[in-house]
Amino acid sequence: MIRINDLELKLGKREIFSGLNAQISRGEKVGIIGGEGSGKSTLLDIMSGRVPSTAGGIEISGEVLTINGSVYADFSDLRKAEMSAVEKLKRALRGLKDDEIILLLDEPTKNLETDGIEWLINFLNEHAKLTTIIVSSDRYFLRQTCSRMIQLGMNQADPVTINCAELLPKTPSGAVPIVLQAENLLKNRDGEPLFSDVSFTLRQGQKVAFVGRNELGKSKLLKALAIASDGDETGGCQRGQAKFSNGVKVFYMPRVYSPAAAKAELDKLELGTANFLLLDNPTACLDLPTIEALEKSLVEFPGTIVFVDEDRAFVEAIANRIMDIAPQGTVDRIATYEEFLANETVKLQIKDKYKL
Repeated sequence: MIRINDLELKLGKREIFSGLNAQISRGEKVGIIGGEGSGKSTLLDIMSGRVPSTAGGIEISGEVLTINGSVYADFSDLRKAEMSAVEKLKRALRGLKDDEIILLLDEPTKNLETDGIEWLINFLNEHAKLTTIIVSSDRYFLRQTCSRMIQLGMNQADPVTINCAELLPKTPSGAVPIVLQAENLLKNRDGEPLFSDVSFTLRQGQKVAFVGRNELGKSKLLKALAIASDGDETGGCQRGQAKFSNGVKVFYMPRVYSPAAAKAELDKLELGTANFLLLDNPTACLDLPTIEALEKSLVEFPGTIVFVDEDRAFVEAIANRIMDIAPQGTVDRIATYEEFLANETVKLQIKDKYKL
């Protein structure tokens, strides 16, 4: 049982939240949502006793266990390099007494691949008596685990406006124009392939998500396409080429590591200088309201998009074509992300590409 009574938090003269009241029963799974700076993670810190509130209080019946998205701090006595993120998480959650623990999860899906996220969803749903408070911007995860949400601050964000440069005209036959052709792209690192045998043709209006276990390979392939758009058709690869059609104007958003940097990149999209977007984890540093605003704009964007992102709901909403970028080839299908994940043929192809 958790009871929050007129909780208030101020940092200097700035009020983060005030008059917060809530009651959470044993076994409930509750999400904490809100914009940047609304105090989501700080609320967990108050619950755990690491940060004092300015006024009000929290009554907690049970032992508090906090796990953040990295999970690294819990395993200083282990050879961390040999453990995956999900292995660390499983170790941290092993042997919990469901009716005694209050589990606080701060962005738990960060660094987890799809299989790891599904494992955590199943774990939480199977442990019906485990009271869990979750801060996350992963809407798919929240929908699968939480019975309700507690909103901090205003669930609003400035709209993200993406202006598209002029599109390529249809061909004389009325066909949708080809905007990119990639052939046999190969890039190595330390003698091992980051990606190989990457060949595909992309038509205007397609919105492609690069997915899969090969996290570094996906981002490096996106960067290779960005290099190719600047005139080097090799994309900095050891083999192959990527050729953009005349009239294609590319905007590349690299992965950033702060909300301010993310906002600066999104501001560039409003200039309307591109009809082809390359986006590397655009939601990584955004709060939930801004993610939803960006998602809406990308769905409405009439041009072409190739992107990498860890937010499954974001990928599902935007992509109409999915490519799993394995070190030894690709699995490519015109489908939504959920259709791709559920397809038995795709599962067999992925198993072959990753030699599972």
